[in-house]
Amino acid sequence: MSATTPTIGTATTPSNQRYLRFALIALLSWLAVSAFRDPLGVVPLVSDIDLAIHEFGHMLFMPFGIPILGRTMVILGGSLTQVAFPLIFVLYFLKKTADGRRRDVFAAMVCVWWSGINLLSVAIYCADSRAGQLMLLDGSTGQESDGHDWFNLLSHWRLLQHDTQIAHWMRGIAGLMCIGAIGVAVITQWTQDQGLADS
Repeated sequence: MSATTPTIGTATTPSNQRYLRFALIALLSWLAVSAFRDPLGVVPLVSDIDLAIHEFGHMLFMPFGIPILGRTMVILGGSLTQVAFPLIFVLYFLKKTADGRRRDVFAAMVCVWWSGINLLSVAIYCADSRAGQLMLLDGSTGQESDGHDWFNLLSHWRLLQHDTQIAHWMRGIAGLMCIGAIGVAVITQWTQDQGLADS
């Protein structure tokens, strides 16, 4: 077999991977801009997955129906898990391998972006605390139900009147996370490409 014969691995060459990663960066940038402009912060598919993670977070702090850390943590658990879940993968991808290199900084930044999008969703939920206009999972609005997480949390903490201010800070942090993640992803890929070109 000659050296020029195509192989199955051709589709995953560094050159192809570079183009795919830059295409992903462009997609994530577009999705982030769309989410921040959307009143509900919706990202197709991702938002549905995040809703499931959010609901799992409530159950995580209430195994077998027992609120092991108290009712407040059960309520907070949904939003907390939603934001923290992608960060687990960030830690995994940033962990160094046996040869001292990190597994995949680019993949870690994609997960930071995901966490930022989740924080945006939480910020929108928080901002709705007093207004109660968002539709909840049971089909009712916050004004029609006592199941609005952030109304209950901020009422308990006596911060309800500051809901939009808190949400504003959350939104700002979410934006910085998305911008930072995309920026680091670009730098990481560019540096990697330069290293391959020099080798």
